[in-house]
Amino acid sequence: MAIDSAHQIRVVVLPKSAQKNSDVSKIVQRRLGSGWDVQRLTRGSRLFLLTGKSAHTVGTPEHARESHEAALALYRSKQFHRVEADVPVPVEVDPALVAIGAFGANPCENNTPPKDWVHTILHWSEALAAMSNASRGGRGISVGQPDSGYTLHPNLGAVGLDLNRDRDVIDGDDDALDDLIPNPAWPFPNPGHGTATASVIVGQGTFPQGIVGLAGGALLVPIRATESVVQVFDTNVAKAVAHARHVGCHVVTMSLGGKGFFGLKGEIQRAVDAGMIVMAAAGNYVQIVVAPASYDNCLAVAATGPGDTLWADSSRGTAVDVSMPGSCVWVATYSGTNPIVRMGNGTSFAVAHLAAAAALWLARHGRQSLIGKYGAKRIQAAFLTTLRWPGVCVVPPGWDPDYGVGRVDLLALLQAPLPEPADLVEVGAFGASEDDAVTRIAAMISAEPVRVRTRLAELLKVSTHEELNRAIAEHEGELLYLVLADRAFAESLAQPGSIGAFAPQINTAGVTNDLGARLAA
Repeated sequence: MAIDSAHQIRVVVLPKSAQKNSDVSKIVQRRLGSGWDVQRLTRGSRLFLLTGKSAHTVGTPEHARESHEAALALYRSKQFHRVEADVPVPVEVDPALVAIGAFGANPCENNTPPKDWVHTILHWSEALAAMSNASRGGRGISVGQPDSGYTLHPNLGAVGLDLNRDRDVIDGDDDALDDLIPNPAWPFPNPGHGTATASVIVGQGTFPQGIVGLAGGALLVPIRATESVVQVFDTNVAKAVAHARHVGCHVVTMSLGGKGFFGLKGEIQRAVDAGMIVMAAAGNYVQIVVAPASYDNCLAVAATGPGDTLWADSSRGTAVDVSMPGSCVWVATYSGTNPIVRMGNGTSFAVAHLAAAAALWLARHGRQSLIGKYGAKRIQAAFLTTLRWPGVCVVPPGWDPDYGVGRVDLLALLQAPLPEPADLVEVGAFGASEDDAVTRIAAMISAEPVRVRTRLAELLKVSTHEELNRAIAEHEGELLYLVLADRAFAESLAQPGSIGAFAPQINTAGVTNDLGARLAA
């Protein structure tokens, strides 16, 4: 049964002592009243997801404020270590892009590249030739894909899909089928997006007309988790990552992004600890690296185009690990309900290409052999260390390091020597303990945490460190929300000098009255 998620309020809590749903429900009822559903976020999690109803639609300031007021009330009950509203954020996007959707404008409109240009530039044929028959194309590897679900597009088909392990975490059933009907209540709906991103991984078409996936021998497990890949319920993403782990996926690729929440990074860490390689799109058009790509335990992927040009609309920053082709990429998609092949643009396709590369690398070396060499918890670190080996990533003239260490070459990746276990110590990004609001913001905007903390002290008009810590803890989710929803706020946090007399005019329509009063100029 379809669920009206467009009118839900969601809040995630980490209780101090309550261990049962009934205990948390009593606290919620005392603070917020009746009508709230209380569930564990995921199996085995210490976090609880609270779901209520709203008269306001997701993506509106009214919905955001109502969600944030509920979270603040619960935090001030002093019954929870952390509380955060899960709010799909109305990101500042150029209005000209609204009609185009997630595909963006076509920079190759007057210079159309061939359908196999990605395969050629990545040395795909040579990479497959270097693999054994048993591993060629990623055989034996499963890729979990939280997205909009799957279709049986002629260039995707069922051959590369594992429909015994698929899941719809929105409606709570075992059918991730995308009906291609946009939800009119959801901002920026992207029906068919999961088909497009899946096609570049396991597409079963043929050249020159169709889409051939880079890892056509792998299996993709579709997980329907989004109605829109630019305004998401991050709790659905966490549930999707957990499902991928429970059903034994080896790679997780997320062509989506938002503000995240404190439990999403933890769910990703559980996947990494289980031996999975987890990655996400850096973002499009928003100038900052969105979550979960901004997390240090998730590989962040920016986008390039034909000739290794840097795609100008790709998010980039210090959180980005590598780049892959994402602009002018041929994909399987739809015009209404009619299957077509066309070019798309976005880091959605860049991360999908890296997921295929990870599947080829795991199959080439044997995943169980890699686990024997490094242990399951360090498989992702071994993959990242290999990506950083000289020659694995192409670095053309004029490369911007904010796009990562380079653009991955598949043949070089498969021929690179495996790192020694001791060498993985140098990869210190995984499992970092800091997950507070300051660290999360700093990763998104490519700023030093100490600078972000100083700017917050000015903007929040606090007089002591204790008051600053309390304000950050109370308004954690709201501050992350503003980073995406208000460009002036994000830019003010990144500037090196004091704000002084030139405090930014911040749009506080979507935050609590308390935070709005603090930020008033």
